[in-house]
Amino acid sequence: MEESNAAHGHPLLRGGRRTSHSHGLSASQIKSLAAICDAFIPSIPPTNDLQDPEVESFYRLSGSQNGIPEQVAELIARRVKPIAFLMARWLLWLLSTRLGTWLLCGSASLKKEFPYLQPFSDVQQVSREQILLDWSRGRRITFLKFAFKLFKICCLFTFYTVADENAENPAWKGIGYSPPKPETDRVASGRPLEKGVIDLSSASEQDLPKLFQDRGFTVTEEENLSGKEKAWKVECDAVVVGSGSGGGVAAGVLAKAGYRVIVLEKGKYYARDDLTLLEGPSFDQMYESGGILPTNDGKVLVMAGATVGGGSAINWSASIRTPPHVLKEWSKQHGLPLFESHDYQDAMNAVCGRLGVQDGCSKESFQNSVLSTGCAKLGFRFEKVPRNSTEDHFCGSCCFGCRKGNKKGADETWLVDAMNSGSLILAGCKAEKVLCQEIPGSWKQRAAGVVAAFGPKRRSIFVQAKVTVAACGSLLTPLLLRSSGLRNPNIGRNLHLHPVQMAWGFFPENKEPAGKPHEGGIITTICKEGAKWEQSGYGTIIQTPAIAPGSFASMIPWTSGLDMKERMQKYHRTAHVFCLARDRGSGSVGGEKDLDYRFAESDKDNLKEGLRRCVQILIAAGATEVGTHRSDGERLAVKGATDDEIEEFLNNKGKGRRGVWPTFFSAHQMGSCRMGKDEESGGVDWKGESWEVEGLFVCDGSLLPTSVGVNPMITIQSLAFCVANYILQFLRTNSSQSSTCGH
Repeated sequence: MEESNAAHGHPLLRGGRRTSHSHGLSASQIKSLAAICDAFIPSIPPTNDLQDPEVESFYRLSGSQNGIPEQVAELIARRVKPIAFLMARWLLWLLSTRLGTWLLCGSASLKKEFPYLQPFSDVQQVSREQILLDWSRGRRITFLKFAFKLFKICCLFTFYTVADENAENPAWKGIGYSPPKPETDRVASGRPLEKGVIDLSSASEQDLPKLFQDRGFTVTEEENLSGKEKAWKVECDAVVVGSGSGGGVAAGVLAKAGYRVIVLEKGKYYARDDLTLLEGPSFDQMYESGGILPTNDGKVLVMAGATVGGGSAINWSASIRTPPHVLKEWSKQHGLPLFESHDYQDAMNAVCGRLGVQDGCSKESFQNSVLSTGCAKLGFRFEKVPRNSTEDHFCGSCCFGCRKGNKKGADETWLVDAMNSGSLILAGCKAEKVLCQEIPGSWKQRAAGVVAAFGPKRRSIFVQAKVTVAACGSLLTPLLLRSSGLRNPNIGRNLHLHPVQMAWGFFPENKEPAGKPHEGGIITTICKEGAKWEQSGYGTIIQTPAIAPGSFASMIPWTSGLDMKERMQKYHRTAHVFCLARDRGSGSVGGEKDLDYRFAESDKDNLKEGLRRCVQILIAAGATEVGTHRSDGERLAVKGATDDEIEEFLNNKGKGRRGVWPTFFSAHQMGSCRMGKDEESGGVDWKGESWEVEGLFVCDGSLLPTSVGVNPMITIQSLAFCVANYILQFLRTNSSQSSTCGH
């Protein structure tokens, strides 16, 4: 196992990024990037209004200090698409030249005296800010709008998340942020999966035989399938690719039934003792692409888990059963009677029981208090949200893992069950393809196991198994299936994202409710006004988000350096609420970081109306200033505003204006390999088994026929519970069959 990353001197603590410079940018490109960072985050002289020395110090900070540009370069190099990184490098090179700056920035970059042209780093601050605003509106060259988004997110996120050896950031005190202190949350038995995990990303190959033997398995080194090099080989009854809500349940159910299970997980295992609870390293370690994964058009920013436990390890604790209208739709319209069966209800009961789901909340957070207060005053329907944690769990950092183990993700429940029954988890191990063999006399093939790669040299390991379970999540399961030769046209299609839009409201210090946005339970209240719950469910629900400083800064609009400093100085009393759409629109998964998504017109209308309700709720709760995430930064000072002015502001939200764009987010991905009644309607059958490969099952959120309209964790785990029991039937029926691998 790797050393704990919680130590203050660990290199990942500094913003979650490496300290060695491997970005490949030249000194002149870094100089251009530093000028961009300074434009976004300038050092501003204090005014007489600033009485607090911490706030004064915050205003003096700039984006080019403390190695921020280098870390921004590292983040872009490691986390965005290669084509986007090449674009960024080319743009930074042009900005390092006089002619290139003029071509990209126009007259705003010119000096009044000869020579009139100058590189971007020599352009005055006020002009640089105007140039960035022009980019954000796409006024000169269309792709510059994308460049603005990229640099804005990476610069601001890095600046507000980077931490020193003492886990401190010079801006945090000035914005009223105090990060969680891991040392105060230490608990006994902080590594519940320790005995069942082998981290192949750091394990020495000469130690592999003993590591496997210590965990009850035998690994041998043999010629691989191509015969050109050697590969490791290990045998089991079932190999599960992915350790999240789907894979965790499958592993737990199969292992408890007496089968030998090996789980493959490309992410690492971060036990309670490893968790820093800091935003930068947590995103870097536990999220797909470090939390920076936009759709191809840049309209939706997608967040997904990439660690042992998957999305359940970073879930915000919301544990909502599949709504009745969804079950009815899937059963009747999609021809899948499972969803209105006793088996599915029993599965939901079993899942909620194993996760300890309850709907009590002994203390509400600042943001949830704002939501419930606003709803009550407006007469909007709202209720408590069931959570997989105790009533007194007042934690605002569940999105970074649970230090106390109070939140019952797959890493604290199903995977522990699997480990206690003798299963093995191979972390830092990425599945490349499912190996299949011909079935004599049949057009179908039979799954023989999985080939995966690990370590810096990308060595191969073949996990030979009687049954193979793809549980990589909606973003990666389609890629594994296609790389294994499957051709069903539904694989990779019908991707749903639950698009989200947010509104914010500022509450001065003397206003109720008390608290800060990063403290307390993330989601404990849900507003169903506009959810169309008694009809189709294709509406919006309203809840509250996790909102640490880096996320806050990268999401809210930027219109000037001073405006951003003022917004951030109000961070500690700014509440966010969001509307989430049960989307009819859908997209596709083309490859890693290759996501297309198209909004349905009805989804756009629902989100506009949902965002309107969000602003109404904030005003009713007592916010003195409200706004959304529209790129023009439009906001409303509530005090003194007439009813007509408030109504005009509400009605303007979401309407299209040239150069103005809203920001959408997604924390739920579903449906990219949906189950169907036949091959034309689904990528797998109603038991989760591939139409094309016998013994290959899908067991994750990609199975869902449509979007759910609420947090899908309980739905995914309940369906996985059903599929796992179908796999048990398959194993018992085919126990006499050989699982030897053919070439």
